[in-house]
This record gives sequence, structure tokens and C-alpha cells, in this order.
Amino acid sequence: MDGSLNLRDLGGWPTASGGTITPGQLFRSDRLSELTDADLGRHDELGIRTVIDLRYEREVADDPSRLWSVVDNHVEIPMGGGAADQKSFLERAFSGEMEGIDGEWVGDAYIGMLTDHATDFGRAVETAVDNAPSLFHCTAGKDRTGLFAMLVLSACDVDRSHILKDFDLSNEYRAEKRIAALAPTFAEKGLDVENFRAALGAPRDAMEMAFTFLDAEHGGPVNYLRDVAGIGEDGVDAIRSLLTS
Repeated sequence: MDGSLNLRDLGGWPTASGGTITPGQLFRSDRLSELTDADLGRHDELGIRTVIDLRYEREVADDPSRLWSVVDNHVEIPMGGGAADQKSFLERAFSGEMEGIDGEWVGDAYIGMLTDHATDFGRAVETAVDNAPSLFHCTAGKDRTGLFAMLVLSACDVDRSHILKDFDLSNEYRAEKRIAALAPTFAEKGLDVENFRAALGAPRDAMEMAFTFLDAEHGGPVNYLRDVAGIGEDGVDAIRSLLTS
């Protein structure tokens, strides 16, 4: 895409049973506000009819999504705080409130989102599965979107090593470009952008902290989805029915 950096199909990852995640059903992305007309046409060709926006109200107001013609279901399920709020984070950094951020800080933010937004994650997953082909996104497509992808892939018995690789791809597709673009502004403020790499990127240790939290507190991501996010056994079965082959 010309106007987004982090769109990708969740399909293709192998499952523990020897199958693969079915392509063309569930897509993840960063913000959609800068899609070009050509991008809209490409989304039409993908047949994505449901868009799930995980951004909170300020983000939506600042960057309204551009939607393509076949979308008939646009659902806003706001989640925010911590690493999710990129604009607020940059304001705090440039004001001198922060000298740097590490992966543990981001991991704590992930745990906070999983704790505070369990039923929101459940609703988002159910909406995506029940109205596929669907796309879920936030601003950068790496934090809230990354947690969503982790939960869905876990429900499909994708090995954690592959889930972490999927998470890492946000660095390749978006974060490195974003860090390079912001480096001069950070330098003007007397800050080293490298000290904020964890918040601007997708630090693997943060997602590993999320896994550790889910294992310790809820017996793993699948139990979290079923019992805490509230989708039940039928919801887990629906994910697997849609996405595994």
C-alpha cells in the first residue's frame, strides 16, 4: 500500500496440527487515514468487508479512516493507554517528561491493556470472526493490533515462535521507517531516538511479558480468550473453524 506501512494477511502461519492459518480471512494494519485511491481499490480487491478500529476517540478524530467500497461493517472498539497512545507519548517525550523507554515499560503497558480491555478484545475477536473477511487495526498496527493477533494465532495453536515472528514484522515494515523519520525531530529536542526505540517499535521482550502474564494469571491465551474475554468455547471453535485448515 502507498498510504499504510503495516498491512498484512494473518494467514500462512503453520499450526501445531500440521495445517496453516487460512489466508484471505483476517488482516492486520496500521492506521487507514492516509490510504490513496489506489490503496482503496486494492482493499476492494481483497474483499475486506469489516473494519475493526482499536483506536480511542482522540486518535479517530485526528486521523479519520478512509474506507473502501465493499466495507459494510465498521466497528470502533477503543483501547488506549501506555504505548498505544503514540501522539501522547511523543508529546511527553518532546516536553522532557521522559528520557527513554525500555521493553519492560512497553510490556507493562501490554499487560495493562490485557487487564483493562479483556472484554473489548473478546468483542473485537468475535466481530472479526463472525464478519470475515475482516481487518483490525490501530495507529501503528503493532501494540493493540499485535496483542489481537497474538490471541487469535494462539487460539489456532500457532507456535509462539511464529507468533513472535509475526510481531517482529512490525519492525521491518513500519517501525524502522518511523524511527528514521522521527530521528531529526528527536535530535532537535536534544533527545536520542534510540532511547525510545522500544515504544516506537515492537520489542519482543514486551510480547514475551504478555505471554508470561497470561500463562501465570489465566493459564494461557486460549483460557484468557474463553473465560476472561468472554468468547466461550464456541468462540474459540469459531476462530479455529474460520482460520485453520
